[in-house]
Amino acid sequence: MNKETVEQVVLESGLWDQGRKSTHGFILSPSVFEISQSQREKFETIGNALYHCLAGLSRIAVIAWNPWLGRNKTWGMISRALRIGIPKIYYDLQALKPNKVPSICKVDFMEATDGRLLIAEIDGHNPHGLGYSTLGARIRRVVAPQAQVFPGVATMLAEETKRIGNSNYELTLLYADQERFYLPEFKILQNELAKLGIKLTVIAESEFNLSEQIVKNQLFVYLPFLYHNTELNETLAKLYLQGEIDFLIPPKPFLGSKTILALLRNDEKNKELEAILHSQIPATMLELLRHYIPETYLIRKSPRTDWESFCQKNGGFVLKEAISYGMKGMVFSNEEKFPAILEKACSSYYRFILQREVINCSRSFQFFENDGTLQQDEWYMRITVHYSIRQVADITVTARRDKKVHGALDCLQLGTIIV
Repeated sequence: MNKETVEQVVLESGLWDQGRKSTHGFILSPSVFEISQSQREKFETIGNALYHCLAGLSRIAVIAWNPWLGRNKTWGMISRALRIGIPKIYYDLQALKPNKVPSICKVDFMEATDGRLLIAEIDGHNPHGLGYSTLGARIRRVVAPQAQVFPGVATMLAEETKRIGNSNYELTLLYADQERFYLPEFKILQNELAKLGIKLTVIAESEFNLSEQIVKNQLFVYLPFLYHNTELNETLAKLYLQGEIDFLIPPKPFLGSKTILALLRNDEKNKELEAILHSQIPATMLELLRHYIPETYLIRKSPRTDWESFCQKNGGFVLKEAISYGMKGMVFSNEEKFPAILEKACSSYYRFILQREVINCSRSFQFFENDGTLQQDEWYMRITVHYSIRQVADITVTARRDKKVHGALDCLQLGTIIV
C-alpha cells in the first residue's frame, strides 16, 4: 500500500478541496485499528447499557424539571446540572418524548495502560465526526478490503431515516453558522447517504429560508445551537412541540453534557441520587456502564482549596467544562493554569466536572512521511464508537504522539476491522 492510494481516497472525498488540507489535514496511514470478536461483543454490551442509561436519564430529567414532582435538594441538583450551559429555548424541548434516545450517539474511549477501556465522553447531541467516520471507512475499504467490519454510520442513519422518516427518504442537516468548520465532513456524509437512497440536504442557519424550506413531517438530523437566526430557532422549537417535525438526534443537549458522567457514577455516594438512578435505570445496566466511566465529580460552588487538596491527596485528575468539544474547556491537574480554571469552576454550580485522568497506553501504527516513506511509531489513541440505538455503527481511532489526543494536523485517522 502506497501513500498515493490512501491520499486519493481523501482527495476524492472533497475534504481537502479549496486548500483545506491546511485546516482539515491529518497524517495518512495504511494502518487499521484491530479488535477481536470478544472486544466487539464488549462494545455491543456497552451499547445496550448506554441505551438504557440515556433513556433512564431522560425520564429522570423530566421529573427533575417538573416542580410538582422533583422537590428536594437532590432533585434540584439534577435539574440544575442537566440544564447548565444549555440555552433556555431547549428547556421544553428536552422534556418532550422522555423515552427517545439519539439515533446516533458518539462515545469516546481511552485505553488505559492496564488495558481497560474507559469512557472519556458521551455525546448524544451533535453529529460531529460522522463524516470523518465515513472517510475512515472508505480508507479502510482500500487498505483492508476483505476484512470484517461494522455496518458504518451512513448505513445505520439510512436505516433510521427509512424507519421514522417520510416516504421520500429525505433528511435535513441544518448546521449553525459557528459550525462551518464541519461542513466538509457533512458533505462526505451527504455523498455516502446518497449512495444509500437518502437525500441529505446540508444547509447553514444563515441560508435557511423559513417560507421555502420547512415542510410537513420534515426530518432533521439535529437541532444545533442557533445563535444568529433566532426566528428559525423559535419556529423549529414550536414545530417540534406541535409534532410537525422530528429529529434523528432529539433536541436534548444534556445528553451531550459531561455532567451525565458524574451523575451516573455518583462517586460522592449520594443515597437519594442512587435511589433516583435505580428507579429509572436497570441496576445491571447502570453498574455495567459505571464500570467504564472513570471516577467523576460535579464541581459545585465551593472553596477552590477543597478540590485542590482533594487532587493533591488522590492523584491525577482532569477538569472538564460540561458543554465543550474536543480538548476545549479541559485542563489537567498538573498544568500551570489548573488553579485558575478550578477557581472559575468553583465559582459556579456544575459548570465543570472533575474526572480521574486516564493514563493512556500507546499503540504502534504505520504512517506515511510527506515524501511517501512508510514509517512506524507509538501513538496515543482516542477510540470513537458511534452507537445507533443499541448497535455499534462503526469505530474510528484518532491517534497522536501527544497524550492530548484530538483531531489535528499531526494526528492519524484510522478505521477499524474485526479479527
